[in-house]
Amino acid sequence: MGEHGEPRGFAQRLMESVPVVAVYESRLWRRNPFAEALMGIAFTDELDCIARAARLDEASRVLDLACGPGIYTRPFARRLTRGHIVGLDLSRPMLAYAQRRRRAEGLVNLDLVRGSALDLPFAAASFDVVNCCGALHLFPDVPRALGEVYRVLRGGGRFTMAVIRAGDGPRARRVVGLRRRLLGVHSFAPSDLDRQLGRAGFGGFEVLHEHGPWMIAAATRRGA
Repeated sequence: MGEHGEPRGFAQRLMESVPVVAVYESRLWRRNPFAEALMGIAFTDELDCIARAARLDEASRVLDLACGPGIYTRPFARRLTRGHIVGLDLSRPMLAYAQRRRRAEGLVNLDLVRGSALDLPFAAASFDVVNCCGALHLFPDVPRALGEVYRVLRGGGRFTMAVIRAGDGPRARRVVGLRRRLLGVHSFAPSDLDRQLGRAGFGGFEVLHEHGPWMIAAATRRGA
């Protein structure tokens, strides 16, 4: 999809580095027992939770937004008995890794696209499901990204996400602001995420899991 000049914070640049790509889905990162304890959920259980919330067994067109190395994309592709999934990411190293694994696993119902979450290269109402896990908090313009998710989802489509969680109250808000300034990472209290999703046109917000710094949630696109 060509070059994209949107700003990247420190955390986003780190996620695009080759060393992080190499270990992202290993027991050194997302499948690490420490990460499981920190987030309060094993990665395989997280996959199951999101697949149920997305109603993946009913979907035919799925977008994994900011798919990274395909840690969600590839398992979801295997679960789609009659559907097709697109993984989109801005990072070339992440997509190169995902492409190698896609070929090795023979996933013919998976396509990979380089593009920006702030300007999705898809027509309106292209997808039944959009999944965005581990990335919404990295986008430089969250409302614009949510607007793009709304645009490419069909009416009644499901949006599933996993984000950095924040607490409520003045002290928590100060921590949120400091994290955003230093690392370029947003974080969301459930009420804040619900409010932002509502402004973008989503309803039926539900928190599926929250523990420590991690929150898994889902919502439905309102309108036809």
